[in-house]
Amino acid sequence: MGADYFFLIIRWLHAISAVAWVGGGIFYWVVLRPAAPADELPPGLRRIVAMEFGQLVAFCIGVLALTGIILAAQRLSEEVSSVTYVAVLAAKVALSVWMFAIVAFRRGRPDASPRRGRLGLAVNALGHVNVTVVLGLVIFLLSDVLQLLVERGLVD
Repeated sequence: MGADYFFLIIRWLHAISAVAWVGGGIFYWVVLRPAAPADELPPGLRRIVAMEFGQLVAFCIGVLALTGIILAAQRLSEEVSSVTYVAVLAAKVALSVWMFAIVAFRRGRPDASPRRGRLGLAVNALGHVNVTVVLGLVIFLLSDVLQLLVERGLVD
């Protein structure tokens, strides 16, 4: 019974961290950026918003990594984890690592000039902050697929 409550809290922390990060990205992408283009925001305000959201994202990454490891270990130790479950989980982890890498790269090079050439343009596009929102939404979908696989495993 105590383990059930522990995993409930872990799942909740995992979900809240994901919602905070992806939801904040959606807010920026859909609301803040169109309402106040970067060239219209005072530089000090833009820097403060970026710093505060960056701290939230860094905290969320830590929580997601820790709780994700715990949840994956729990699920993989159960009989309901099939080859399909492991494949979907691996895709979710790979996309999460991609998101984490984008943040790590951006934190290390906040004012980096864009790369040139075809490969540089691809790297710029695949490493853009907006990609984290798209990846986050795909990861949410994969989470639901994993839950469906578990539910089907428990019913069959």
